[in-house]
Amino acid sequence: MKANFKEKFSFWQGFPPPQFIYSNMHFKCVALDPPNFEPGSWIGAGKALVDYENKEFILTARPRKVEGGVRGYAANIYRSADGEKFDLLMSLSKEEVIEKSKVRIDSIEGTQLLKDPLTGKWHFYLSVDDGSEFIWGGVFWETLLMVADDLKGPWESNGLVIRHNQSYDACQARDPSMDIIDGRWICLCKAVDYNQKKRMQLLTSTDGIDWKKHGLLSVDGKEVNPLFASGSIFPGSPGPIFIGVSRTSQPREEIETHQVEQVFYDKGKVAHGEGAKYFTAYRIDFENLNLQTIFQAPWKASSEYEHKEYPILGYSSVIYDPFKGRVLLYIEAIGPESKKIGLNETIERVLVFECCL
Repeated sequence: MKANFKEKFSFWQGFPPPQFIYSNMHFKCVALDPPNFEPGSWIGAGKALVDYENKEFILTARPRKVEGGVRGYAANIYRSADGEKFDLLMSLSKEEVIEKSKVRIDSIEGTQLLKDPLTGKWHFYLSVDDGSEFIWGGVFWETLLMVADDLKGPWESNGLVIRHNQSYDACQARDPSMDIIDGRWICLCKAVDYNQKKRMQLLTSTDGIDWKKHGLLSVDGKEVNPLFASGSIFPGSPGPIFIGVSRTSQPREEIETHQVEQVFYDKGKVAHGEGAKYFTAYRIDFENLNLQTIFQAPWKASSEYEHKEYPILGYSSVIYDPFKGRVLLYIEAIGPESKKIGLNETIERVLVFECCL
């Protein structure tokens, strides 16, 4: 970090206070644009990393569009010299993933990228809709692992490594937030049961392949929302700290009386983009399977690229930029071009927010 970091943070110890990050964070730029600007065109649901060796930044994302019912049609990796302007480095098409994994896939959603400290191989995790019936939004989701020696490939499948095989995640085990802390692979993952009850679950691994499910997470000791949290995990003196965005549910009566029209497709009845979103920091309490709130504040639109009422979807990733002494937050935002809120209605891009330390 910059030489003035200790001086600036002399009032506080440990991890840079999430409260400071939030209060000093501002919109920086657009990192990625969607495939096109037609309704239902998105980019995002990825992870950001810093490549210290090459002094570069890496960002993953899935592009998605409606035409032909294609949905999430690839898993992409981008590279940047400044963490702001990204160029495509590699793209894994849905067809290539299907061919190599032998898994039936209708769509790709959340992606995560980590480097195995033992083998040096890249682990590219893809949330995949592998249900037997086509439904917009999908019902059954699992997490697939692709592995390569080089980011450019070739990539090979390591199979489905996080399955929907527990009662609490019988429909979905997807959209993980992953990091390696002190050699321990840690994952927060969305869990959806047969009743469509959504919670977050905790998993750990020693190699990024065999994952142990520890169970559902409470929040401040209560079995409540968030129904989804997406971000990054950092080391902290009291234990790992999650920082990113969390989303709570929105009562159906509020959706029905909201000023912005929301569109639901088929029997999946997915209320895309709904709910309240927050900038959130949690301490991950392994012993009690609990997310202890450190800080939480509502996310409010602060750029011309965010819908004023529904500014963000909720996928996010956070990094520390050691070259400029700042925190960068990458977030999938719902654009103001979106006339309606729904799976095939919104237009979404990846925005960069900056907090200089």
